[in-house]
Amino acid sequence: MLLVKKSTTYFVIFLVLLACCTQESEATRRVLRGRRTLTRRYFTGLAIPGWLLAVLIGIGELILAGALYLILNRLILAKTVQETNTYTPAKQQEV
Repeated sequence: MLLVKKSTTYFVIFLVLLACCTQESEATRRVLRGRRTLTRRYFTGLAIPGWLLAVLIGIGELILAGALYLILNRLILAKTVQETNTYTPAKQQEV
């Protein structure tokens, strides 16, 4: 149950960040006032400025690179060294 709560929490945080980073939206609405019809346009920008978006993407890439380094370090570099030789020199023909 704790795993489900933890994963849903991360999913909600991801959705909030995704909503902040979505493209600008434009909406057109018609307002009926008596005999006239008014057309109104609404423009909304990003919830966060562009420089902050670039900083968040950079931090995210650093975190992913660090996690990948730790995983590969544990899987590849932390293995015990084998005592047997895996390299055999090629035989050369003596004339």
